[in-house]
Amino acid sequence: MRGMRMAKATAVLRGRGRTVGAVAGLAGTTALAAAWVAQHRRVGRALEAADGADEGLVIPADVTEHEITTDDGAVLHVVERGEGPPLLLLHGLLSASGIWVHQLTDLADRHRVVAVDLRGHGRSSVGADGTGVVRMAQDARQVMEELDLRRALVVGHSMGGMVALRLVHDLPAAERRRRVDGLAVVSSAAGPFLSAPGSTTASRVVLPAWSQMVLAADRVGMWTRPARDVRWWATRLSFGAEADPAQVRFTEELSRPVSAATFTGLLPDLVSFDLSGGLADIEVPVLVVVGSRDRLTPPRHARRMAGALPQAQLVELPRCGHTPMLERRHEFSRLLDEFAAKLA
Repeated sequence: MRGMRMAKATAVLRGRGRTVGAVAGLAGTTALAAAWVAQHRRVGRALEAADGADEGLVIPADVTEHEITTDDGAVLHVVERGEGPPLLLLHGLLSASGIWVHQLTDLADRHRVVAVDLRGHGRSSVGADGTGVVRMAQDARQVMEELDLRRALVVGHSMGGMVALRLVHDLPAAERRRRVDGLAVVSSAAGPFLSAPGSTTASRVVLPAWSQMVLAADRVGMWTRPARDVRWWATRLSFGAEADPAQVRFTEELSRPVSAATFTGLLPDLVSFDLSGGLADIEVPVLVVVGSRDRLTPPRHARRMAGALPQAQLVELPRCGHTPMLERRHEFSRLLDEFAAKLA
């Protein structure tokens, strides 16, 4: 009898356990569904509030456009506006010359503002040499030659900052003195990105496999047409706590022309980029700008870079993310204008 009672009690407990487990599972599923609905609605409200025209996110109609063919057959789309000491603006990965929309407006009354679509981005094609920081630096040099830019302030954002550093580092001394008065490196790094023991070896294994996954997704249309929410949140990572919906949407739209092949081709080059040993050779004044809330290139990279450059001024923008040219339009444009005046 005692054994039968124990067996019944055990069966009751098991049944209750299954019931509790089912209830917990249902509650978890319900919570996940509620969270998804909430974030989906949040993205929807943000997109409804995003009006680029109201935010001034429209390229001025009077820009001059250039098409420059490189020595390996790429065609670079370049826009310029204004007259005066030149500013050469180089954007980051998954972006385009349009990211400088405010600077084309704010600085063109005092500067010749030149913004480049780097190869594989915006309206620029990829030539026989493919992509990479070194190749893009060669492109920037050719743009300077074709447009006869002299004593320019070269401004590079994120990947464009790496390109700018490489450009100035590799220029022969005489040409550097003629072409470049200074650098502004924004939300970027000189490397190395990976410093933990074994991280470089791990990246050599992980990145090719991850690239193959991206290319496979591209073959079924998931690169060019990902879910709206995924695109939004991936772009939102570039901004600080006070991101404007119009700025996020504008930035996401700039990324659309970049192919999966261009992205996967560039990523290993950016991860392995390391010019830290050559910073002492960059003997021009450098303005280093970073947002305190930059999650993609955190401020420690900017601090380390500024400490290694012979002539560097470091500016950290509180609560700003990875895109100060949009998030802090007036402050950022003023920084460039004031720094350029010091170089004159």
